[in-house]
Amino acid sequence: MIIGMPSGVDLTAKDLMNTLKKKHAAKNYKSMVIYVEACESGSIFEGLLPKNMNIYAITAANANESSWGTYCPGDFPSPPSDLDTCLGDLFSISWMEDSDIHDLRKETLDQQYQLVRRRTAVDDMVGASHVMQYGNKTIAKQFVFNYMGANPKNDYYSPSSDDDSSLTTTPSIVSQHDATLLHFWHKFRNAPEGSPKKTEAHKQLMDELSLRKHIDESVNQIISVVFGQEKVPEMLNTVQSAGNPLVHDWDCFKMLVNSFKKQCGSTSRYEMKYSRAFANMCNAGVHINHATQAITQACSTNSPPP
Repeated sequence: MIIGMPSGVDLTAKDLMNTLKKKHAAKNYKSMVIYVEACESGSIFEGLLPKNMNIYAITAANANESSWGTYCPGDFPSPPSDLDTCLGDLFSISWMEDSDIHDLRKETLDQQYQLVRRRTAVDDMVGASHVMQYGNKTIAKQFVFNYMGANPKNDYYSPSSDDDSSLTTTPSIVSQHDATLLHFWHKFRNAPEGSPKKTEAHKQLMDELSLRKHIDESVNQIISVVFGQEKVPEMLNTVQSAGNPLVHDWDCFKMLVNSFKKQCGSTSRYEMKYSRAFANMCNAGVHINHATQAITQACSTNSPPP
C-alpha cells in the first residue's frame, strides 16, 4: 500500500498507479519492468495494475507477508564487524546474484522469476515470502537483457553445478520489520564492556524497544477507541481476497497514515507494519475526524520515547 522513500513523503500505491497511467497515456515507454523489494510489496499492485499498460511487475512478497533481510550480522557470510546490519534482502540478492553470472541475452524474465521464487519461498517454510507477478505477464517471455543490459563477461555462459548450488542456497533471514532491532542488538553485543560505546549502544537498543512498544500500544488504543476492544484483532488481521485492492478509500488511508506519523512523531519503518490496520479502518467506513482524534489521544497518552 505504501513504498517507503529514503527522504520526503512515502509513496502510496494509488499515487504510483496514477503516475504510471499518465506515463502510459503519454506513450513515455514501450514496455516496463518493475522490481519492488518491500514488506507486503504485493499490496502495491494487487488489484491495481492493469494488464493493458504493458508493465510487468515482480514483488518480493505478496500483499500480506514480510520481506526478509539477509547477509545479516552473525550469519555466513557475515557483514564486516563495523556495520552490524543486514546487507541485503533475500528477494533482491536472489535476482541480482542470478544476473551477475547468467548470460542475460539468453535468460528470460520468467526463467529468472522461477529461480528467485524458489529461493525466496524457502520451500514455503515459516519465515519466507512468495514472489509475485503482476500486470502483463507475457513480457516475462522476453530476455532480461532487454531491460537490464548484460555483462559481456557472461556471454555464452554455461551453468556449473557450483553456480546452481549458490543460487539455490538460502542464507539466514530476518523479518525486515525487525532489521533495525537486530542492528542495535548486535551493536550493543559487540561493544566493549564498560565502554562509552556500550552505554550508547544500550540506550539505542532500549530506545528502539520503547519506540516499538509505543507504536504497538498506540495502534491498539486507536482501534479500541474507534471500534471497541473486541474489534482490534479484526482490524489488525483482516486480509482482502486476492485480486482486490487492499484499500477502498485512498484519501482516508493517506490521512490516517500521515496523521499517525505526525502525531506519534515516528521516523521508524516499524510503523509500516500497521498499514493494513489503517486500510481496514478506512474500509470499514471510519469517520476520519473521529479516527484522527483517536490518533492524537493515543499518541499523547502512550508518550513516545524522547
